[in-house]
Amino acid sequence: MKKILLILISFAAYSVTGWSQTSTEYNNQGLTKFKAKDYANALLDFNKAIELDAKNEKALHNRGLTKYALKDYDGAIKDHSRAIELNSNYSNAYNDRGLVYYRLNKSTEAIQDYTKAITADPVYFTAYKNRAVAYYAIKNYDAAIKDYEKCIELQPASADGYLGRANAKNILKDYTAAIKDFSKAIELDASLAVAFLNRGNARFLLNDMEGALADFKKVTLLQPENANVYFNLGIIYGGQKKSNDAIAAFRKYNSILPNEWNGYKGTADVFYLQLNKYDSSEYYYNKAWQINKQEKDILERYGYSLLNQKKIPEAIAMFKNQIAYLPNDYWGYYNLGAAYSLGKQPTEAISNLNIALDKRMVELDYWQADKNLTNVRMLEGFKVMVKKYFTKETLAKYPMLFGGF
Repeated sequence: MKKILLILISFAAYSVTGWSQTSTEYNNQGLTKFKAKDYANALLDFNKAIELDAKNEKALHNRGLTKYALKDYDGAIKDHSRAIELNSNYSNAYNDRGLVYYRLNKSTEAIQDYTKAITADPVYFTAYKNRAVAYYAIKNYDAAIKDYEKCIELQPASADGYLGRANAKNILKDYTAAIKDFSKAIELDASLAVAFLNRGNARFLLNDMEGALADFKKVTLLQPENANVYFNLGIIYGGQKKSNDAIAAFRKYNSILPNEWNGYKGTADVFYLQLNKYDSSEYYYNKAWQINKQEKDILERYGYSLLNQKKIPEAIAMFKNQIAYLPNDYWGYYNLGAAYSLGKQPTEAISNLNIALDKRMVELDYWQADKNLTNVRMLEGFKVMVKKYFTKETLAKYPMLFGGF
């Protein structure tokens, strides 16, 4: 019996040893799970691989990648660093540690790691591209361009190098060269919505509105939910006085980004400046103002949308808001004075107009043409106020400033 028992025990031990996985097998199993984005279980496999072989540099590197995916950035750095300690020429570990540093806004450290990756592997396309991105982030655009040029040299059939170089040239305001690179990127990959968008922006800045319009329309096909392109379309249509198209574009922008004030202001501007529909402009300026209460154009045009509808108390309240947020800007006092004038409150009107003059609101062409001042022009208090700031010779050039008398 003792012999039989010993045989059974030996067999069990042999079976366990025979079926146990190696460090390499756990690493490979973890990679499969990592690629399937099963990061939690991939981590368990890499942990086991490292437990079995603490010098398994690939498992350490892969666990670093997994921790990065799980947003354990400190853990990722530690694992990549351990892999590098085991293999000082481990280019992938340098590159991927650089990615972690970049994610943590440590661009200098990222650049150092990308450089080490390139030193270990001089034809490492991804490391050049990542270093270019980091250089771009710290506004070293010339260095970024050099790295993108290396990307083009290494992989001329890839759009990435051309796209990156184009973006850097765009920032440097070399729009013609940027457009050429964007066009090459599009030639290589016609699905690159960002290339169409940025080429459109460059064309817009060169006043090529039709070219920009064509590019932006292409973006709406490739990325129908790209909010920015609708804002850009709104700007172009507004500039072309295509009011309805502009309004539709701005509304689409805000349907995607309902908490962005720019779109509401864009819609309001079309109603206010082009269509003179002050009830509609009031509605959209109000929506913009609810989000941004310090933008001068919103405060001012919202107030005049109200004033043009003879909603004088509401306009006065809005111009008071303008003064509260921009106390050193003479326009708020002028606008408030104009609103009080229209509301037949001459004392308050002259008081605020006097402050505007004291703050150097001296555009007499505007004062003379503003119909909102009609109720105070001929008042003695108004004349005395204005004469304090201008000579007789200057005022003689503006005969209608005091109502023609």
